[in-house]
Amino acid sequence: MAITGQQNINIGLPNESAGSDSLYTAFNKIQTNFNTLFTNASPYANFAVGNGIIASANSTTGTVTLSANLVAGNNVSLSNVAGAIIINAGAGTGNGGTITGVTAGSGLSGGGNAGTVILNLANSGVNAQSYINPTITVDNFGRITSASNNSVSGTVTSIAFSPGAGISVAGSPVTTSGTVTITNTGVTRLNPGTGILLSGSNGDITVSTSISGTVTSVALTSSTLTITGNAITTSGSIGVNLGANVPVTGTLTLSGSEDLASGSAANTQITATYFETGVSGETGTLAAGVNGLIKTFMMSADGGGDMVITVTNAAWGGAGTMTFGDVGDGCTLQYINSKWFCIGNNGVVFA
Repeated sequence: MAITGQQNINIGLPNESAGSDSLYTAFNKIQTNFNTLFTNASPYANFAVGNGIIASANSTTGTVTLSANLVAGNNVSLSNVAGAIIINAGAGTGNGGTITGVTAGSGLSGGGNAGTVILNLANSGVNAQSYINPTITVDNFGRITSASNNSVSGTVTSIAFSPGAGISVAGSPVTTSGTVTITNTGVTRLNPGTGILLSGSNGDITVSTSISGTVTSVALTSSTLTITGNAITTSGSIGVNLGANVPVTGTLTLSGSEDLASGSAANTQITATYFETGVSGETGTLAAGVNGLIKTFMMSADGGGDMVITVTNAAWGGAGTMTFGDVGDGCTLQYINSKWFCIGNNGVVFA
């Protein structure tokens, strides 16, 4: 770089003083020039270039030239116009290329090969409107390509309700749209009373009575029995009890049989009593009966011991006992005049 302010020293010929600087003046100028050099000298001794920069030096002219280090890549060109570097995109091959034209595909319109290229959705030909019960056609791209209105399905043009008994209808018939109100004007609820049964709570209900027959009153009379709860006209209970002494006319015969266990009393309400003895024998008792009552006893199995039955009011006196020792032993008793009499015997010992 150029340094300004240089001092020129006027040097004359030997022994020539005219137009020449004195030694004092000359040395002052030299001192001034050195000061100027040191003042303007760069403190940097070396120059280094960074990425994208190259440097070249001309020792003859003392010129150092710094330049941009640019390399054109694929499909890129460089040019120098008036000192400016211009980077241009080129045609080339590989990753880049030049679009020479755009063609609209199926369902699209527009395109071109220069300037701004615009692609539009093609008109399907279907009018933009609302369709009623339409028939439509859809292509393989999901576009509706045709649409048409149809008449509303069905042939019913009017609906009317005809009410039956106990029903009223309002708003009928309906020819386009509307509301029909149906009201139950008959029986709205059934509650069963006394003796009444209902088959359900709604729908087809059957009403029946839980009282059978046509009897309106029940009463009992007796000269020997005690009657309570007499008479019944709707519902209730009648009590019938035997008195302390009930007379029996004729012969009283009872049915049924029992297996008499050892130590038990024979049931006077049952005609036949049988028993099976053990090795050590068994015992039983017979209470007083009512006049005319008939009672039978028999041994059905013999386990080795005897059956001894003690009889109350025995007509034969003594201990009033009956002893059964073998299978087949049996007897028939009848209560006559407040005594038990034997009216038939097979092997039984009376004592």
